[in-house]
Amino acid sequence: MLLFRPLEPADFPAVKPFFALTDSRLCDTTSVLFLWRKHFSTEFCLSNGSLFIKQTYGSPTFMTPIGGDYLAGIEAILATCRASGLRAIFSVVTEDELSVLRSRFTVLRADEMGGWADYLYESRDLIDLPGKRFHGQRNHISQFDRRYPNHLFEPLTDMAAARDFLDRFYARNPPDGELSIAEHSLIYELLEKYDLYGQVGGLLTVGGTAASLSVGEVVGDTLFVHIEKADTDYVGVYQKTVNLFARAYGGNTRFINREEDMGIEGLRRSKLSYHPTALLTKYMTELAL
Repeated sequence: MLLFRPLEPADFPAVKPFFALTDSRLCDTTSVLFLWRKHFSTEFCLSNGSLFIKQTYGSPTFMTPIGGDYLAGIEAILATCRASGLRAIFSVVTEDELSVLRSRFTVLRADEMGGWADYLYESRDLIDLPGKRFHGQRNHISQFDRRYPNHLFEPLTDMAAARDFLDRFYARNPPDGELSIAEHSLIYELLEKYDLYGQVGGLLTVGGTAASLSVGEVVGDTLFVHIEKADTDYVGVYQKTVNLFARAYGGNTRFINREEDMGIEGLRRSKLSYHPTALLTKYMTELAL
């Protein structure tokens, strides 16, 4: 039986090596796992070379095992469910994993997790913005450059300036809804534990005043964008921020994951406008015991 305990920031060094053992490119196997740990009551277990994650999506769920023997790991979760009286519900299951599970186990249901698909892009697309597809983005960036020639994008080192920018941003855009409220607190934690979580970031300023903040991390061949907030009083600021962050940190990666839209229509439209190469669909899957 697997023995789980609450996931805490101090566990990051032990858990981080497992992120490189998956080729799913999901944001769920990055520092995001730690940032959302309170919201999803995340627990973990290390056993037989595998990382096991238990979370709460209304009821207890498990992520599929990372590292070690995959099928043996699934069997270990099923045995734990039988011993604990839990249903064998797996969250954030990829399409490839679902095919494997269907070939080896009895799948009772597999429901798409609406609003939680990751938006994956070719890095060169967001760096170069090529062709007619990105005409709108290039136009907004040109407007930004003309209006604000005294702009500067620098690697994030001044956490006080970043927090001051977020304070101003949220004063004008107070979080609305359960997920937005949860995101508000975890963004500040990400700044607090920036080095521990191995983040990269940038602050875009205009005349010395912060106009946008972006933070993420590189895992394998993918740059993940965890934070992207901007002051829309500056015309074209979001398009400029997307491009600058990609240029600064995506040059040695193949993909950029701009993560989920959380069911927010405005975010969905924005993410689609950059022409993702794939939407990484996630499934809530229940196996028979």
